[in-house]
Amino acid sequence: MQFKVGQAWSIRDSSEPDARAVIGRIEAAAELDGQIVFHCTIFNAATVDMGEGPELLVFGHIPFTRDAFAASALTLLDEKAETAAAFDEGYYQWAEALGGAFNVPIAQAINDALQAARD
Repeated sequence: MQFKVGQAWSIRDSSEPDARAVIGRIEAAAELDGQIVFHCTIFNAATVDMGEGPELLVFGHIPFTRDAFAASALTLLDEKAETAAAFDEGYYQWAEALGGAFNVPIAQAINDALQAARD
């Protein structure tokens, strides 16, 4: 598959049928031995109750290795999608912290994050 910035993809094995990953940046990360990192926004990641009723969760910025993203991308939905407003701030925080990248499928990363929030 040919991945490009601005593409929106449905997510394989997602519990939310409208979940989608939008690619905001693709780059080689020196701190990860040059691995290709896909920086994404995940829209409609999961339905959560924040005390005021259910709402759809958005991950403004979340990085994945190329292999993890490729294993998760199901259907190309849009070629010119926008990331969330929080994407740039999240990306710059990641870059400043010399962050890592998820090497698991997107659906698993979402489930792991939700489980960690519950614990």
